[in-house]
Amino acid sequence: MLRATTTVSTAVIFVLAVNLRPAVTSLGAALPDISVAGDLVAAVLVALPLWAIGLGGWATPWLCGRLGTHRTVSVALAGLVLSLTGRVLGGSVPLLAGTALACLSIAVLGTMLPLLAGGSAAFTLGLGLGSTAGALVTPTAVLSTSWRTGLGLWAVVALVAQLVWHRTPGDFVPPRRTTTPAGTAAALTLHFGLISTVTFLVMGWLPGILRDAGVPATTAGACLALSMAMGLPMMWLIPGWTRRCRTPSLLVVALAAPNVIGVTGLLVAPAAAPWLWAVATGTGMGALAFALTTISVRSKGSSLALSAVVQGVGYVIAGFGVLACGWLHTDTGTWRTPLLLVLAILAGQILSGHLAVSRPGSLLPRGLTVPRPGKLPEVEV
Repeated sequence: MLRATTTVSTAVIFVLAVNLRPAVTSLGAALPDISVAGDLVAAVLVALPLWAIGLGGWATPWLCGRLGTHRTVSVALAGLVLSLTGRVLGGSVPLLAGTALACLSIAVLGTMLPLLAGGSAAFTLGLGLGSTAGALVTPTAVLSTSWRTGLGLWAVVALVAQLVWHRTPGDFVPPRRTTTPAGTAAALTLHFGLISTVTFLVMGWLPGILRDAGVPATTAGACLALSMAMGLPMMWLIPGWTRRCRTPSLLVVALAAPNVIGVTGLLVAPAAAPWLWAVATGTGMGALAFALTTISVRSKGSSLALSAVVQGVGYVIAGFGVLACGWLHTDTGTWRTPLLLVLAILAGQILSGHLAVSRPGSLLPRGLTVPRPGKLPEVEV
């Protein structure tokens, strides 16, 4: 007999979290070499993951309420394996459909994990490692084989996660259902959406920006990998800093500053110091770890609704931001206007972040209490 819990082991959380980004970062790394992706398809492919993740985030509470936590995660992993395999088996339609289904599956995992992880750095570290691996391994696989192999190999990683999760024993206390949070939760949602816009723009467009500036393709791909790698220590450190920081508004500014430097460099002189701009944009990805940790800490681990709303709406906001930047690039033929828009987004990120953390305490609706661990029911396994 085991006691029901809202969390799982650090190792399992890490394995699951590794699968949250390779479907996207591998696509960004291989995008210039995907023969079935024209300019319009490429723009949609960069924005599509965000919309799919947003819609999937909204559906997660409904799915979890009917299937339970363990089965919900199992279904998400199965969908991820099938979609990552299927999207490389045809032309642009299977590529778009497979990417959409993969991101719907990622959305379910991404919405559940902040609650299952309980603020553990294994979540954000696994997310960062998956991002880095997708950007680093995929270009090598594409150059040595084909873009289909470079994208399809991540189905194997998802299959491993599915096997690990299948062997995870026990049951879980279903997350408490709450009304949609308001007030500071709205600011946190906007903050998360703007952070995600910048993050996905870097993952999707950084190699293209550098290649258009005359940087060799191999160097541009390596810069994306470096950017993702620089996010790794931030993903490990930021959760602890977020929990201990007494002036979170300063942390919001500090996490936005590297991206301001990196985006400004890409705007003014992209080919002059591509490695420096990659380091700066990668360091700025710590803002994503800050937002995800804030969701977990402020919800006290009990509100699936908060995670679903912040990530669901936030990713939809980011999808429109990414599509707008892609459309501006297609319309103007340069990256100047899109990058100026990104700088404006970063200003909004700082303002919304300040509003999100300026009110201390939980984001749970008034009157809602959190069950103490000692009161959790026991279940048979």
